Amino acid sequence: MARTARVIVIGCGSFGAALAASLAAAGHEVTAVDMREDAFDQLGDDFDGETVTGDGSSALVLEECGVKRATHVVAATGHDATNLLIAELASEIYGVRHVLPLVDDDAFVEILEDLGTEPICPHRICEKEFYRLTGLGREGGDEQ
Repeated sequence: MARTARVIVIGCGSFGAALAASLAAAGHEVTAVDMREDAFDQLGDDFDGETVTGDGSSALVLEECGVKRATHVVAATGHDATNLLIAELASEIYGVRHVLPLVDDDAFVEILEDLGTEPICPHRICEKEFYRLTGLGREGGDEQ
């Protein structure tokens, strides 16, 4: 059996809530964080993790969530800059080894990759999946 992870998911929009619910259902320890308490409604009735209402970019809130014991932090708010700040706090200040910020801006993606952080970039993931599903080649054979 796989090792249980201790995951903090910050931002309970559609992606963050689905990920938090899936991780909890898989048996991982999950803390979902959002500034709006009603965002936790998206987690579903079967969610077996913790919820914390607060600003996930705050060091105090991160500490309340147990960031010092976290194996993974997913920054999934709707704002790239906030996700970058959360990623920086989690990795540099608290030493979390697996930090995954959700970002849309390609410039941020490249900066994060240069820093050794693996971002979650929805449009890049969708693009890769499109090419995989269709079997179409990319111009110039560029594989990402």
